[in-house]
Amino acid sequence: MTNTDSIRYVILAFAILLFFIVPAIAEDTLFSQVLKDVRAGTYAGVKGMMISVGDKTYTSHAASGSAERRQDIRSATKSITAILVGELIEDGALKNERLKLSSILVDEFHEISIDDPKRKISIKDLLTMRGGLACNDWVPASVGHEDKMYKRADWVAFWLSQPVAYEPGKHFSYCTGGVVALGRVIEKLSGKTVPAFAQERLFGPLGITSAKWEETPTGYTDTGGHLRLTLEDFHKIGLLLRAGGVWQGERLISKSWMKRMIDDHARVPERPETYGYLWWRMSFPVGDTGETVQVSYAHGNGGNFTFFVPDYSLVASFTAVNYGDRKQFIPMRILAREILPEVAKNPD
Repeated sequence: MTNTDSIRYVILAFAILLFFIVPAIAEDTLFSQVLKDVRAGTYAGVKGMMISVGDKTYTSHAASGSAERRQDIRSATKSITAILVGELIEDGALKNERLKLSSILVDEFHEISIDDPKRKISIKDLLTMRGGLACNDWVPASVGHEDKMYKRADWVAFWLSQPVAYEPGKHFSYCTGGVVALGRVIEKLSGKTVPAFAQERLFGPLGITSAKWEETPTGYTDTGGHLRLTLEDFHKIGLLLRAGGVWQGERLISKSWMKRMIDDHARVPERPETYGYLWWRMSFPVGDTGETVQVSYAHGNGGNFTFFVPDYSLVASFTAVNYGDRKQFIPMRILAREILPEVAKNPD
């Protein structure tokens, strides 16, 4: 064989190889533009994005992000706390979410009079942000605002010291203090620290090994925020919801708790969302099609989201650092304008 023949043979072989490879690449161009944009840093503050639709998963990290980076997911921590409360019920440690908080945290309530409305606050009230105390993290002037709580030694005592503003169970008011109290419930009823209980009942089975919880000044776990997870591990929480609470054949969330957790329980004043058990729910537009789909999601300040879209068998997760900035809602825009229309056009 001459050198010319050898060259022709190599070119022919390469052409044949491309014939088979190019269609395969073309089939995997779903979300190619948005993946490229995340990688290029087009979306300010977005560190990473992971999308799972059907049996395929697509991942993109900005240059300032990485697969190993543990992100402070802020209030998305609350949604994980809701799962852990469900585990207490599954274990029989908590009879049900209608139980009064005062019957569990006896020491914390010992100075609160027997006829004080605070004694009517139930676990469900805290899961649905309807605890009734003067605490609104969306209003900086609120006496029970989380920023004021963080400056105190005992966060639960600070939260309980706030006056009653509404009848418990009647009015939505976003309050981190009440969710921190749920962490105290988890530790008391499980007999374990929150990190140990979470690792045993949730993170361990999911293969999550690097989660980092923060502590309050008194040594309890901050279950209202500041949990650090990698993008992949955060995404697993959304995938668990999509799988109906089952992971690799093992049921991690009971069917009844799954349903109650993402059902509508509270109307959010002056906002389009509704609230489940520390999970958000909203109807999202599918681009400019005029269609909408229901989405359940965990949301943390900065733009940390895991979205679950049942109609499309879709989970999309984002880590971002736009803390205290309107840019934290960029992932919602990406979902509505880029991801959902792409799935709608390619249903298979």
